[in-house]
Amino acid sequence: MDEIQTLASDLRTLRSTLSEWRGQEAHIQREILTVQASLEQAQTRVSALEPAQEILEHLEQTWAGQYEEKLGAIGSMGLNAVFPDSEYEVLLEHTTKRGTANLDIVLVKDGKRVRIKGGSGGSIVQLLAYLLRHLTTVSPHPPLRLIEVLDEPFSMVAQAQRPALCTLMRDITQRLGFQLLFSSHEDELLDAADTALLIHRGGQVEKLKVSKGDRA
Repeated sequence: MDEIQTLASDLRTLRSTLSEWRGQEAHIQREILTVQASLEQAQTRVSALEPAQEILEHLEQTWAGQYEEKLGAIGSMGLNAVFPDSEYEVLLEHTTKRGTANLDIVLVKDGKRVRIKGGSGGSIVQLLAYLLRHLTTVSPHPPLRLIEVLDEPFSMVAQAQRPALCTLMRDITQRLGFQLLFSSHEDELLDAADTALLIHRGGQVEKLKVSKGDRA
């Protein structure tokens, strides 16, 4: 009799266990269906995004090429205007390393690559920085860039090169139609200014040069 009761108890336990397993199996099956549905949706999105990714990569390459070409051209023009004794060419090399895009500026002088910081001290670096600022902030949306403020922009430019740089500055501001406001200790930059103010210690302002519009 005891054996029968034991067998009956074991049978009930087995049925309960089987019922739990069936419930777990149904739950697992539902999870599998959910994962399969998510996977199908993800694959659909990937299929839809692949053409868009190709378009974006094409646009990026096209934009990068135009940007590099434009920057190289304006850099070469500016350097040759300020350094007329040597033919400079600015090249840009776009590379991607470990998923990060890099844009290297290469300077070519008389057909040979040279270090940007070599030869003319900081003059070339300052001039390229000035031209790069115009290209990236002023040129794309001239109506939104009506004024640019610079602090001692050409402190590292050699004195002999400043007159040509002044001429270049006036040409750029007039062609792009914006105002340039800068502080400087270089007297040579007065030639490029329409209005020049000398700020004395204590805040006193002296007019050194006044534009026609300000004289009224």
